[in-house]
Amino acid sequence: MDKLKNVRLLIMASAVTLTACGGNGDDPVAAAPAPAPVPGEPAAPAPAPVSATVPTIPPAVVSAAAKIAADSQVQALLADQKTPAAAKARWHQFLELVRIASPSRAENRLVAEIHTRMVKEWGFSPTEVKTRADGIMFGTDVNVVDGSAVYNACVEIKGSYSSTAGAQHYKGEFPKVLLEGHIDVVNPEELPPASNPYNALKLQAYSGAVVETPQQLAAIPDEVHFDANSRVIEDANYTKASQWFANTAAATSGGGVRIYVPGYGDMISSTSNGFVLAAAMKKHKIKPVYDVWICGSAGEEGKGNLAGMKQLFGFDQDLGTGSNPLNFVSYNGLEGGGAVNFLGSYRFEMKFKAPATPGPNAPSAVEAMAASIAKIADLKTPSELRADAPRTTYTVGRASCEAPAAGSNVVPSCSLEVDMRSPQTPTLNEIRAGIEPTFQAGVSAENARYGIADASAQAVTKEQIWYGLRPAFELKDANNPATHAGLQSGIATGASTATTLSTGSSSLNDNVPANTGIPTYNFSLNSVVGGGGGHAFWEWGTRGNPETEVQRMHRVLTAILIQSGFHAADGTIVAPSAGPMGKRTREVNR
Repeated sequence: MDKLKNVRLLIMASAVTLTACGGNGDDPVAAAPAPAPVPGEPAAPAPAPVSATVPTIPPAVVSAAAKIAADSQVQALLADQKTPAAAKARWHQFLELVRIASPSRAENRLVAEIHTRMVKEWGFSPTEVKTRADGIMFGTDVNVVDGSAVYNACVEIKGSYSSTAGAQHYKGEFPKVLLEGHIDVVNPEELPPASNPYNALKLQAYSGAVVETPQQLAAIPDEVHFDANSRVIEDANYTKASQWFANTAAATSGGGVRIYVPGYGDMISSTSNGFVLAAAMKKHKIKPVYDVWICGSAGEEGKGNLAGMKQLFGFDQDLGTGSNPLNFVSYNGLEGGGAVNFLGSYRFEMKFKAPATPGPNAPSAVEAMAASIAKIADLKTPSELRADAPRTTYTVGRASCEAPAAGSNVVPSCSLEVDMRSPQTPTLNEIRAGIEPTFQAGVSAENARYGIADASAQAVTKEQIWYGLRPAFELKDANNPATHAGLQSGIATGASTATTLSTGSSSLNDNVPANTGIPTYNFSLNSVVGGGGGHAFWEWGTRGNPETEVQRMHRVLTAILIQSGFHAADGTIVAPSAGPMGKRTREVNR
């Protein structure tokens, strides 16, 4: 058996073995003491009991949610969005944006289109657009992640707070509430040529089997068509694609179609509607107290390494801390599901390289990688070693080798990706401390088989190509402005009756703000029936009820304005539920 066949078998066996069974963001500022009782005045209310899943919603939040949800300005916005014209405009915007190929870390073309629409179509001035085409964002201390620019797209709804006497700020940055969804996708993995930067939106009847290969997808004849200006053409295919259904059964029996395009569900549909909400707030003169930012962020998928969030929150992955230089006081994501606990992960890509001057009987990059995999497979996770440890896993995600040059049997290099995950930073660090040395140990073992020193020109060497970090976070106390607003907005708008938080852990953009200390909650703004293939080339969805989008818009707008504060139609001001100073785990120097 040759070396390449040998390593393939070892990798497959090890990948099964490696799926192991099985300091969050610290606030550097101490909590303020409770005020002393004042003679003749009622005592301050007792603090809410600490629970990780059951918040105690303050009466002020309950009343704020009811007032905002029923406000005439908010109701006028919703009435506008319920019209057939608005529903069509939302649908067209989504179709026109999702077709622009936007692989993670190469979102620049989609960002350029969003920036153009912000000013020319959505009613924002250039000064209200807070990001730039070159990826630079003023005010943050992180503008480059993994050596590349960060292509975020953010717009601001200016609040009144900064102009009030005594307004607090962090180094000139006044408080902000953030609504965010990501604009990158896994497929295609690389940016297509400028001559054809678009994904086809292929249409397939529900009666057909979901495609299995790119060739099957390409062979589907029907697709949504666009004109020379990249605007939707309303032809027969458009009519089929635009049908909406209440559920998959109705879609199956009513002639529904799958619309194949990367990003349909994850997550351009929600992010596009986030920008619809921004434009609607601008049009209807919704005035918050704190500034509200609405962003499409870069780098959530694949090797994106949460680059967009690291820019927004000044997160330094080498230090593992966030400076929050823009002074966000709360965060609202659009991934859906209401997750508040976030699974941390470390990811490494290591390259094992053949000797610089290989001899006839020399160490092999293939065998060095295989030796590393074998050593990793022998490691036990904290949850395997201790019953009280949280579930911690690790796996070889991908192993691949370069083909030998013509006339040679020497494999120039092999690359190995290893992923380790845990809901707690200490256990994540523990498994990393065991795995990281094995990369060099595999190299040394392979060199030792030939009696060659690691420093020799005849030795196999290794190089770290990439390191990814998603910081972990576990919510200890359910009481914070984001969770209060997230739950109460659902009750006030009739969108949800939930009064408790999820106990599960997710891996989302939310990891960064939560770990930095920012209160977080996530929603959804889309309406999709069925759907599948998330992260695959065959991702698909079918249009759901447009009224669901408006109901979700009502909830999200209510939640944002609870946190940011709101100038109501009756002339009163709903005070912000969030304080004016955002949390951070690192001070920024600027």
